[in-house]
Amino acid sequence: MKSTIILKYNEKDEQHKITSDMESFEWVDNASGSADTLTLTLRNDGKQKWMRGYMPTSKDFIQAWIQTQDWPVGKATQKVYCGKFVLDSLGFHGFPETVEISGLSVPINTGFNITQRHRTWKKTTIKTILSALAKNAGIPLQFDASDHKIDSITQSGKTDLSFAFSVCQDYDLCLKIYNKKMVVYDQTKYERKKAITTINRTSIGGSNAYEINDQRSKEYNAVKISYTGKSGKTLSYTFRRPGSSGSRVMYVTEKAESLKDAELKAKAALRSSIRECRTATITLTGNTMYTAAVNVNLKDFGKLDGKYFIDSATNAKSGGAYTTALVLHQVVTDF
Repeated sequence: MKSTIILKYNEKDEQHKITSDMESFEWVDNASGSADTLTLTLRNDGKQKWMRGYMPTSKDFIQAWIQTQDWPVGKATQKVYCGKFVLDSLGFHGFPETVEISGLSVPINTGFNITQRHRTWKKTTIKTILSALAKNAGIPLQFDASDHKIDSITQSGKTDLSFAFSVCQDYDLCLKIYNKKMVVYDQTKYERKKAITTINRTSIGGSNAYEINDQRSKEYNAVKISYTGKSGKTLSYTFRRPGSSGSRVMYVTEKAESLKDAELKAKAALRSSIRECRTATITLTGNTMYTAAVNVNLKDFGKLDGKYFIDSATNAKSGGAYTTALVLHQVVTDF
């Protein structure tokens, strides 16, 4: 297999200028909770061009693609778009002299993930809030989930990005910034999709190629949350996982607005907790098929077999070696 990194710098084809100095490339594709990142390590010896005439600035941006050929063997050339990344930090090192250029997929020049805001949203919906936040950032919203009414919610000292993440987390939604869009989707809905492929333990190879952590003994069987009833009194709602008879109860400290709101937040909190109880990391030969927010089957891991959701995929290339490192969790689809 042959892999090639293709780059554009401020919409210009600077492929040779950058890749001729490139020592390593890393693209982290996250399903939710964090912005995607791009990191380039470039040689800066000789005339130190990356700290002189070609020194990047905070307003610069990089677009990246990974192109593969003969993977799988005999397959035509494929080109995957990593995204558009605004420069976030520069690190200069010596000796030998190198520069590390890091970028984020979020529109940092709008204050989207910098400016802390204080405001209250009333008589609104999840989609309306996220649409307004996306508009403030100058990007459209792509919303693939059910909408829900919200009577009142306060953005207290949070950036628009962190507030958007917290709203989504409360209702079991994922959020990521990709291709100049705010993408929001129902995580449970995506976990119920078919697996794109099967990863067999015997085909992984290499040292420290996989790690699976099983903490099922810490799983909660139920979740309890308080909410405001129609009479104005504070009531409690308990959701028990189907088929579960254990006594471990999770208590959600945040108060819900109504019984419906309590149901949604309780299930979201329980699912989030269960997802942390069986996780895996797997490093494979580089393959752009593995992206965040898709499912794969793990096979030949005994009782750890099953369908897993990719929380992040890190594509890295250094020298001639190209790898894809996955962070996964076993899916929760019983409620």
